[in-house]
Amino acid sequence: MPEQEMPKALGRYEIVRELGKGAMGVVYEGIDPIIGRRVAIKTARRDVMESSGRGEELMKRFLREARAAGSLSHPNIITIYDADEQDGVAYMAMEYIESGTLRDYIARGQRLTCEEIAEIGAVICEALASAHEKGIIHRDVKPANIMTLPDGTIKMADFGIAHVTDSDLTQEGSLIGTPHFMSPEQFMGQKVDGRSDLFSVGVIVYEMLTGEKPFTGEALSTVMHHVLKVDPVGPKELNYACCDHLSKVVMKAMAKSPGQRYQTGAAMAAALRESIKEHPDPIVMGFAPSASETAGTVVLSDPEATATHVTASGPPPQPEPSALSAADASTAVMKCPPVGAAPKRSRLSLVLVGLAAVLALLAGALWLQSASGPRIRKVDVGLIVLAETAEAADAARKGDYEAAGLNTNGAVTMNVIDLDTGEVFTFKNFKGDTIKYLDPPPRSVRVEFIRERYAMQIETSDAALTGKEDFVIDLVVLTKVPE
Repeated sequence: MPEQEMPKALGRYEIVRELGKGAMGVVYEGIDPIIGRRVAIKTARRDVMESSGRGEELMKRFLREARAAGSLSHPNIITIYDADEQDGVAYMAMEYIESGTLRDYIARGQRLTCEEIAEIGAVICEALASAHEKGIIHRDVKPANIMTLPDGTIKMADFGIAHVTDSDLTQEGSLIGTPHFMSPEQFMGQKVDGRSDLFSVGVIVYEMLTGEKPFTGEALSTVMHHVLKVDPVGPKELNYACCDHLSKVVMKAMAKSPGQRYQTGAAMAAALRESIKEHPDPIVMGFAPSASETAGTVVLSDPEATATHVTASGPPPQPEPSALSAADASTAVMKCPPVGAAPKRSRLSLVLVGLAAVLALLAGALWLQSASGPRIRKVDVGLIVLAETAEAADAARKGDYEAAGLNTNGAVTMNVIDLDTGEVFTFKNFKGDTIKYLDPPPRSVRVEFIRERYAMQIETSDAALTGKEDFVIDLVVLTKVPE
């Protein structure tokens, strides 16, 4: 298909030259003749849109979401001035910046200090937080989309594939983003929110700290497997200059589950800045204090001494309100019995202790019974793909999840059959990327993936043979049966 010819103008903007080609189209330098302002004009290639068979829908999506991104106003986000369509070409005019990107910086092998890297990450998080508050998810956060100005200012660019959370035009089930920086939920074609962007920021900070990408691989399927199933080594293991606190913050940002990451850009920005302090606050970094930091200590001096609550920081907790008189309130603290004095126990307390012991024995017996021999306690299923043709199914098994005729968001019925008892665990509308726990856990299972008009896929496992308590199925491909 012939390349897109450079137009003389788009809307009111005069085209000066071609700056480059992106994933969706050509980027031009232009001038607004009314005020003489230089702009960068990003277009959406017509052939890309029409090749999907949804050209009109994608055109509307591009314009709607570009205009929504134009509503953003933040010093670290490139300003979008205009978005429109002309002669079947969608375009948006944005702030023109003549500088490099964070990718250029990384490619040159220039190492920044951990403090500088943490600050860059924090600034990116704050910019994204501003977008997330307006319901706009970037979805392609990567070093190439982060501009670096000569004075050190960072600017987020390319909200061209941004997703508006209330838009019904952005389709789930499609892979949108750059593989090495995509979150697990993006790979699975699931609904994304701001936490997906923060995962990508964690990947960027990791690469800046270590010089390596946390999720490597030449093929898309390899990268996907690492993102979904493999935890990278901590940055501290590859860069000894990286403090343990910063390393932990980055690893939390890249958690597989969105619920285990930082929930907002503001929270992650605060955690990054806090992590490089000499005595960082674990609460600010998003980590619960250890038991030794939160537990009270009882200090005893003599048999008549009162118990004093001591904590690592802050005053002792206030006593609960009671009906004590004002005179008694000042001495209302727990009295410790004299050393060596036998505590008095009521008959009821002895009965309760005995009952607890009996229950503990019963629980132990049940545990021993269930633990006799290895058992499968959970089934961990990765990606489920529905293929319209045998060729599409082969493409999916080779890791090409963007091939025509593939659906990565289809629901199936999963039956897990206990081969010893015949008991069936059924999970309907199952979409994968999920762990299902089995109770009681079987020794061996047969797992069936079923969808009407598609060939069934069957997987089996025997804990006695594998020695594993979890049955992992990375990829399920169901092929449509010809009518």
